[in-house]
Amino acid sequence: KEATDYLEKFELGMAAQRVYDFIWNEYCDWYIEMVKPRLYGQDSADKDTARFVLIKVLKDMLKLLHPFMPFITEEIWSYLPNTSERLVKANWPKYLDEENFEEAETNIEFIMEAIRSIRNIRAEMNVLPSKKARAIFIPSKSEVKLFIESGAKYFATLANITEVKIVNDKVEIGEDTASSVIDGTEIYLPLADLIDFEKEIERLEKEKSRLEGELKRVKGKLNNEKFISKAPESVVNEEKEKLQKYQLMMEKVVERLEQMKEK
Repeated sequence: KEATDYLEKFELGMAAQRVYDFIWNEYCDWYIEMVKPRLYGQDSADKDTARFVLIKVLKDMLKLLHPFMPFITEEIWSYLPNTSERLVKANWPKYLDEENFEEAETNIEFIMEAIRSIRNIRAEMNVLPSKKARAIFIPSKSEVKLFIESGAKYFATLANITEVKIVNDKVEIGEDTASSVIDGTEIYLPLADLIDFEKEIERLEKEKSRLEGELKRVKGKLNNEKFISKAPESVVNEEKEKLQKYQLMMEKVVERLEQMKEK
């Protein structure tokens, strides 16, 4: 709908960007990954439904892309099932209100945001994506509980969550956790599932030593009057940026070390 609206107003750049965003960020990045378990599952009817939706959406995407990439889209189109006529003769996709499922969209957007939050927690703690963990949720409202329950299979396949637990408050969690909040819903990952405390402290101590060396080197340059006076301004600014970056990294490492040593 948005792409068609932009095209009708001759805003070609906006139309192309919207189609690109949908293909890359929603279809490729999320939908294909979410549907893989269904494609490889044992339920034949579910497999057929998943394939149908994948192909149907791919066909519509090719139609939307055709004004911008006519030759490539025609070639891809020729390999799809039930496409006897050329793409250039195909009907333009129409937006239908009855095919806009707002509740399902809200549900899946919550699941996607929860998966992003879990991945971010892992990244911040330098935990491999393959490391299995449990997830504990405190939903902000009753319908979110249903979203969480329906998203359990996606948390398993896309965030390596082995168990999803829903509780009413923090008292029921009862263990050291890393946490995140999305739209008032709290997500907790037990630290014992994610890290070896001794190894993490050792890694952080090494990182602290490395950063101390980098900070000493950069400060030495910036405190050297010859360097400041002779080096190009761009080089001096680059070193100043490095100083700010290393100082911020050091703050985070020290904070994390203090947290680890309190456990």
